[in-house]
Amino acid sequence: MTLRDCISLTWRYGKGIFLIGAVYNLVCAGFQTLGFSYTFMVDSFILKVALLAITMYLVKQSRDRDAIFFYINLGLSRRKLLISVILIDFLSLAVLMAIIHLLYG
Repeated sequence: MTLRDCISLTWRYGKGIFLIGAVYNLVCAGFQTLGFSYTFMVDSFILKVALLAITMYLVKQSRDRDAIFFYINLGLSRRKLLISVILIDFLSLAVLMAIIHLLYG
């Protein structure tokens, strides 16, 4: 399996989490550009944990129970996919906040 296939499957698995996370990241970036604050940066990461937990619960409840076998048959475990989705989501917020800090801080 190539890297492109892994990225495509990770996007397919975590599309809902990525989209909700991207909206949250952009809203946090918008507020951060209005007035830069380190406390808001920390608060945005804390709220990100709560939002991610709620989003993961809702996605898990709405996903077809047998859909995970598609990824298992391809050799990808649910844990690896979930960890990669969470890491990408948090890293995107961290990179966005770092860019804002360099520009406005």
